[in-house]
Amino acid sequence: MASVASTTFRCLGNTPGTSQCGYHHAVTFAAVVPQPPERRIIHQKSKSSKKQVQKIQPQSTPHSSEISSFDPEQWELNAVTNSDGRRNFPGIHSSEYPTGLDRVSERVSEQMKRWFLEQRQIGQMVGKRMLSAYQVAMTSVVDQLFIPSDKPVPFIKGNFAPVDEVVEKVRCEVVDGHVPQDFPPGCYIRNGPNAKFGASQNLDSPLLGGTTYYSWFEGEGMLHGTYIEKDGSIWYMNRYVETDSFKMEKELGRKVYLPTMDEKSTPGLRFNRMINLVRYGAPQSNPGNTSVFQHAGHVVAAAEGAKAYEINISDLSTKGEYNCNGQWNRRFFGPHPKVHPDTGELVVFGFDIFPPYYVLGVLSGDGKKFTNKVDLGMDRLVLMHDIGITDRHAILYDFPVMMDLANMLVNGGSIVSFDPTKHSRLGVLPLTGSSKSIKWFDVETACISHHCNSYQDGDEIVVHGLCTQLIQLVAVPARFDKIEWYSRGMTLNADNNFATKDPSIDGLLYEHLHEWRLNLKTGAVVERNMTQNKFPLELPRINDRVNGKKYNYFYACSEDLEASKAVGFPMFRYLVKVDVSPAGNSLVNTFEPIHGFDSMLNFMMWEKTLFVQNLFSWQDPVLFKKMTGGS
Repeated sequence: MASVASTTFRCLGNTPGTSQCGYHHAVTFAAVVPQPPERRIIHQKSKSSKKQVQKIQPQSTPHSSEISSFDPEQWELNAVTNSDGRRNFPGIHSSEYPTGLDRVSERVSEQMKRWFLEQRQIGQMVGKRMLSAYQVAMTSVVDQLFIPSDKPVPFIKGNFAPVDEVVEKVRCEVVDGHVPQDFPPGCYIRNGPNAKFGASQNLDSPLLGGTTYYSWFEGEGMLHGTYIEKDGSIWYMNRYVETDSFKMEKELGRKVYLPTMDEKSTPGLRFNRMINLVRYGAPQSNPGNTSVFQHAGHVVAAAEGAKAYEINISDLSTKGEYNCNGQWNRRFFGPHPKVHPDTGELVVFGFDIFPPYYVLGVLSGDGKKFTNKVDLGMDRLVLMHDIGITDRHAILYDFPVMMDLANMLVNGGSIVSFDPTKHSRLGVLPLTGSSKSIKWFDVETACISHHCNSYQDGDEIVVHGLCTQLIQLVAVPARFDKIEWYSRGMTLNADNNFATKDPSIDGLLYEHLHEWRLNLKTGAVVERNMTQNKFPLELPRINDRVNGKKYNYFYACSEDLEASKAVGFPMFRYLVKVDVSPAGNSLVNTFEPIHGFDSMLNFMMWEKTLFVQNLFSWQDPVLFKKMTGGS
């Protein structure tokens, strides 16, 4: 007959029906133990000897409600062995628990644990087989709906074309110029899209009507590392950022996530995100291709609207997800955090699709704890791609470039929308402050892509950023072809030779350096276009040692306008040095590409002590150990 053994376990996780964990719970289970029928042992004290004696009295059969099963992986046996070798369970005195039954209950517990684990393994195996069959069926349907196009993507060519993965370091030859003798050893890394499965990734959808276009925003992230040794030798290697989605596609040997980012892809905007969500639990892949930064010994690759991943600096392999020592729980990690040059603190930000939309955190210089976390109190989900800092403040961009989930899911439209009738404002938040201490400044309506730098000048906070009147990520109006729309957006009025003028697009994509001077005392704002549209700018970079301080120069990429207008995407060709000092004239120098390259990929140069290598695309390059250069 089965006797009933009761023991106590410590919960390691949430149990059904309770939100508590770490508590001790009594668990009753049926144990097949030979016992005389209708007998149980009880203890009481003898009045004469004051010793414990045993009596035997009938025992009723346990009710089925007293018998429950448990998950052995969620419980930890919490018992202490006494000096006599018996187990003492919390809440049960050792003398009340017979030694024989104790041993038997342990054996039964082990048997039950093995049985539960076997059942779980069987369930997992069956689940994997069912999931595999489901994936095969879904893949067959998707392959019939989306057929690879024969037409190559026009902007992925020449030095913009994908390169092979080089996982072993190769020595580089300096073909022009020389490495300064006192140049510090270190590693320089850049991150950028490198399509894993070829450049022809447009998908024709005859049954749905239209074409899903590949966008370089979705190209798999590749890290390019240039290592400068003490002896002056230079070595190169590259490696993909192995995000969860990349590892799955690598294992399958094919692209499985459908493209979702191009503004002119009708089926892509309407169906692809939902198909990805049903198949893989995420509306789009995590390319890990936007930025790379280092803090407290960690090198991290990040992308907009995705998780960040830590990188091994020695071989560029991916270690795993980076979440600030387990303390950052935002759904998405902001791709452009800032490191304070004096304190070493990392100012991070992240958003979520549910309020609070944005949270900013200040991570200590050693990376062990957050010294401040602030809900920014924003009432809308804007595309805040970048932030800035000063010595004592964080700079926030609240511009009407919004992420419209309803438009995407209900209408099949773009996830990004721009409404010029809504407010634009800049926020100044003390790094030790709260949401109540944010001072907001209303500014002229615009779109901000990347922050250049910011600093305090007396009572004013000076902010430099790259600014447009429209952002490329919004949906292309139906009356326009994508190439025509982009061409008009990059054409200023002085060069506008179109038969008709269209103020809704003409010249609005042309990016310039904008300055805001925010008076902390009076609340006044003074704005100006610093480069006067002399040349389009993107992807700014400064010396990290002057981040948040007064500075004189920054470097940026500039497009070949004719090449860009021909394909409807930015084709960067020039490296521009911009003077932002009070006596500066904006443009200091424009460096042409060398050796006939169509872009600045593989462009290597030294100017003064600034080392620039592979400066291309919207990511932030990092000279890991030490970055030198003029301010």
